[in-house]
Amino acid sequence: MASAEVSHPSGNATDLLKKCSELKEALRFEKSRIADTHLSEATADVEEVAADCPLLTMKQRKILKGHHRKVLHFDWCADSRHLLSGAQDSFAFVWDGFTSHKEFELQLQEDTWVTSCAYAPNGVVIALAGMHSKCVVYRIDSKDTIKSTQTRRTVGTHNAVITSCTFLRSDQQLLTASADKTCALWDVERIQPILVFKGHTRDVLGLDTHPKEPFSVFASASSDHTVRIWDIRTGKCVIKFDGHDSDVNAVRFFPTSESIGTASGDGTCRLFDLRADQEISIYTAASILFGASSLDFSKSGRIMFVGYNDYTLRAWDTLKETHLAMWIGHQDRLSHVQMSPDGMALCTSSWDGTLAIWA
Repeated sequence: MASAEVSHPSGNATDLLKKCSELKEALRFEKSRIADTHLSEATADVEEVAADCPLLTMKQRKILKGHHRKVLHFDWCADSRHLLSGAQDSFAFVWDGFTSHKEFELQLQEDTWVTSCAYAPNGVVIALAGMHSKCVVYRIDSKDTIKSTQTRRTVGTHNAVITSCTFLRSDQQLLTASADKTCALWDVERIQPILVFKGHTRDVLGLDTHPKEPFSVFASASSDHTVRIWDIRTGKCVIKFDGHDSDVNAVRFFPTSESIGTASGDGTCRLFDLRADQEISIYTAASILFGASSLDFSKSGRIMFVGYNDYTLRAWDTLKETHLAMWIGHQDRLSHVQMSPDGMALCTSSWDGTLAIWA
């Protein structure tokens, strides 16, 4: 019997890989060619941030205690007063930031960490994600009680732990990120996925939605050392940013929406511009030996607040790339940093089981 001919496409594959490498190198060259200046050089004439700026003289005003294990995440309510927190003790609390009192208490599932939580813009619906790979939505009663279990709804399910969740500018759509390397957009009412976003090669660790209408893109951070910008309308990645040497733990849109900030386990934070399609600034210092876990910007975007694994909170001048201030208020690494919607206060959460409000 005549043996069948078997084709070996290895030669073609090698040629394709070579062409891909050449194209990547050409793109890098073109980006470096048009990067004619650095952000700190372009803003040399801009005044320094005043040393007596209220955001640089903040103090701890409230400490929220109640969790018995590491606090992993929290989210501000749109009223800039209430906060939602989740921890390894399987509980989520709704806090009154003015009084430090707990208003609601929910247990996601026994022995299940609450890995992420989110407030809907209306301040009535909340989402909790956990180690059980599910995202559950609750409706909070105005009478300081949780309504019947009929209002508890499992909206999203991934194939691995859900690391981040956020509402897409309403209580009808929810974005989730997971260790299964994907992000997903869910219809809260129909309890089904609208789109699944695939492209990361390792765990997706963080999400942030575009701050301005029509909210058509979002950003994701991953342990594959990259950040990606996704088009919600098509489900495709439209921009990919490289540069970090370790996990990218968090991503945040700049207030003007034209750039994103990142925090990484390599100890650096970076600013990537969506228009230039490349990194425009890096924030680091020789004295920083530990990774950055989270970040957020002031209302104007001039100051960037970063939480680090050495228990510190630091402030950076986004234009000058200079270190402005440092606070030590926790007894363990910071897990999340977020400015209140009105820009008047900052909250931090930590593995020491507490949240702190700074103002």
